[in-house]
Amino acid sequence: MKLKALSNYDGDTETRFGDCILLYDKQALVIYDCGHEKHAEAVAEFLEDNASIKDVSIVVSHGHEDHVNGIGKLFELLIDANREATVYTPLYLKDAEKVLEILDDDRRTLPATKKKILEIFDGLAAIITSATDQGFSIADARIDTTIAGTSCKIIGPTEDEFAEVIAEAVKTDGKGNIDDETVMNAASVQVKSDMENSKRVLLCGDATPEYLHDLEDYRIVQLPHHGKLSSAETVFGKIFANIGAYTFLISDNTGNSNGGSDELEGSLIRTGKFIKNTKKDGVIDLGAIPALPSSEAASKRYGVCAGL
Repeated sequence: MKLKALSNYDGDTETRFGDCILLYDKQALVIYDCGHEKHAEAVAEFLEDNASIKDVSIVVSHGHEDHVNGIGKLFELLIDANREATVYTPLYLKDAEKVLEILDDDRRTLPATKKKILEIFDGLAAIITSATDQGFSIADARIDTTIAGTSCKIIGPTEDEFAEVIAEAVKTDGKGNIDDETVMNAASVQVKSDMENSKRVLLCGDATPEYLHDLEDYRIVQLPHHGKLSSAETVFGKIFANIGAYTFLISDNTGNSNGGSDELEGSLIRTGKFIKNTKKDGVIDLGAIPALPSSEAASKRYGVCAGL
């Protein structure tokens, strides 16, 4: 697979485009989030230029606007192009009984809990309804699910982590936190993929880094929550537990988000890691990664790199 991170159209660094990352080969395309209609248009153009692609999948990491605002437009453009697609999204109601067990409150009933879940995660419910009405297939974005036509696999959160988040959301009416990340973000769907050059990539939306496991297995990591400083430093710490291979970190912080990738430049002086940032670099295409620089050169480079 190859990777292309979209954003920063016509040099615009003020608009909150959000996230949209493509994993693709000659036969299949996985669209991970679609935060803006500009993303949807870019995906449609990409498919026009890559007619050999047969399998199209959309993975919704979670329901926040900067990750899903372009999905309605994407559906329209896929229909116009006579394209079928499968939408992988969390199906929260499947965990309602487990949520009740975690809450351990006899006053709560299963029907009322399901209703509350739908109210809290109404954005995802609307996407599922819209996709179904327009003839797209729906698949549960559950751990260990392989995305159709690809080697890409959903690897997080675990079922226990997922249920923990939903229970906290129900208990707090959607206002709670898990490990300093909101319940709306914490259980973002994580996808791993092996790239053409044998480097493994992890996409994780706005997930809490506490739910990111085995980070030393990856060479390319999407920093959670657009490079939020505390999350990034947790990721760096986990990676440095294994000082082996370099890890390339991707952040999309276009516009005025509460992510913080600009703040990471100081952090990178300490870590010696690289960041590609769509706010400054525009579209990031990791179809091929050049040879790694020497450790001496790597120690001198930080912030946003012109190349990896």
